[in-house]
Amino acid sequence: MKRKKNSYYYNKLQNYGYIFIAPAIIMFFIFLIYPMIYSFYLSFFDWNLVGPKIFVGFKNFINLLSDGRFLNSYKVTIYFTFLSLLIIMILSFFLALSFTANIRFKNILQSMVFLPVICTMVAIAIVWKFMFQSTGLLSYISSIIFHVKIPWLTSYTVAPYSMIFVYVWKAVGYYMVIFLAGLLNIPEVYYEAAEIDGAGFWSKLIYITIPQLKNTIILAFTSCVIFTFSAFEQQYVMTGGGPSRSTEVLGLLIYKEAFEYNKFGYGSAISVMFFITLLFFSIIQLRIFKSET
Repeated sequence: MKRKKNSYYYNKLQNYGYIFIAPAIIMFFIFLIYPMIYSFYLSFFDWNLVGPKIFVGFKNFINLLSDGRFLNSYKVTIYFTFLSLLIIMILSFFLALSFTANIRFKNILQSMVFLPVICTMVAIAIVWKFMFQSTGLLSYISSIIFHVKIPWLTSYTVAPYSMIFVYVWKAVGYYMVIFLAGLLNIPEVYYEAAEIDGAGFWSKLIYITIPQLKNTIILAFTSCVIFTFSAFEQQYVMTGGGPSRSTEVLGLLIYKEAFEYNKFGYGSAISVMFFITLLFFSIIQLRIFKSET
């Protein structure tokens, strides 16, 4: 009798739990799942928001393959993602490694590195845009050191690296914390045993630290790819995709096609390709994690 009574109260509490999480699930479906499904649906239509939807099948996807602007944006996004990822992974790892040591003002330095993470990208982009202008601080410094003002945002060759610099400056603190958490979970006994055997810094790094951080590295790598590939606000605020579309990433191209040119079907087709690319990286992550278990 007592067991039945406990089971009754358990089921009742479980039903209350469904009620409590219902608002979050509803919001999740309204603002994430439904727009995603509707975007797939729109990719098969030609629609300008005002007129009727015209079914065109796979025409939007076929046009993408010969669209120089899409191919350029895809190349710009891949290059931006690859270079930003490489710098962030290396820099954040060694910053985390340095903060595991007993250094002076460690907490202050950690806070300074992490501070850009809590700031919004729009605010950061506005500040850096002023600093990159011809009358800005960085141009003034470059004119003193190199006797020439570097065209940070107006040069086809320099602007992409300016975007990468700002993005790395903002994101490196986030991944530093991830690596720092992983480093603090490595048993200290491994390093003590290695020191007894006479292992130096690089030997401990290669044979202890990196193998023990394998899952942390995979997590940081995959999340960095997804977030970096999805970059949009920075390019929109600082350059608008220019000069000569050298900073026009896929997220910005989707926005322009849909909300500036009113090509919602074509913009949805680009977003589907965007989704497929990120899905590819997610599948790689799952397979790597599966092979580790």
